[in-house]
Amino acid sequence: MPALSRREFLKLSSATALAVCVGGAWAQDLLSLKQVELIQKGEHYVLSGGYVIQLAPTLEEALRKGITLTFVQLFEADRPRSYWFADDVAVLKRTLRLSYNALLRQYILQRGNSHASFETKPEALNALGDFADWQVLEGRQLSKNNLYQARVRMYLDTSQLAKPLQLNAFASSRWDMDSGWREWSFKP
Repeated sequence: MPALSRREFLKLSSATALAVCVGGAWAQDLLSLKQVELIQKGEHYVLSGGYVIQLAPTLEEALRKGITLTFVQLFEADRPRSYWFADDVAVLKRTLRLSYNALLRQYILQRGNSHASFETKPEALNALGDFADWQVLEGRQLSKNNLYQARVRMYLDTSQLAKPLQLNAFASSRWDMDSGWREWSFKP
């Protein structure tokens, strides 16, 4: 194998780095937050809004072959303190499972104990990304005089896949879906 000149090496390195960055940016666009709002409804605070979700071809194929995709939505709220660590107010996690029933030609979304079925993939992905008035806080947990920080995140939980697929997901970025944390401040 011939040795590369310095110029050829730099070109090849730059192209590789660019491909990795573009691939990472593309994976990030598969799961993005479109809107989030914390709304008080009676005694409780609920999340409104949700994520825009697009499945990579690998995930679409897995879903079509009967593999259930498990997503996790996280919510955290805390009260920042200048003299010590932040005081945790809420740390919540909920699991959503999306599957496809080939016999019925329907997408099935399981959120907790409730199930919903959808005729098309866009409808199912829209429902999967929706917060659906997720109750995250109670009014008595918050004080009117304090400023709070809230964070949301959603990701594909590859640890819920079958073991052979977990190895594949670990070795490949085609299974990566993570919105990253989105943080904002609010005052009750």
